[in-house]
Amino acid sequence: MMQWLSSLRDAVNDAMRQPVARVHAQWLAHSSGQGLVEYSLLLALIVLVVIGIVSVMGHTVSGLWYQRILDRWPT
Repeated sequence: MMQWLSSLRDAVNDAMRQPVARVHAQWLAHSSGQGLVEYSLLLALIVLVVIGIVSVMGHTVSGLWYQRILDRWPT
């Protein structure tokens, strides 16, 4: 009787472990791309910040250089 109960318990444990192991394996397979997505989002944010800074400061810097060139231009 005990051996039958033990084998039933083992069968139930195996039946429960297989789907969990499958889900865990799929999660591990897909989690490696997670870092790539995070880095690409971070890179996109940095690019947007740089574009914003250049668009705001670009006219100021351009104006300063343009004025310096005009001041030193031989007439």
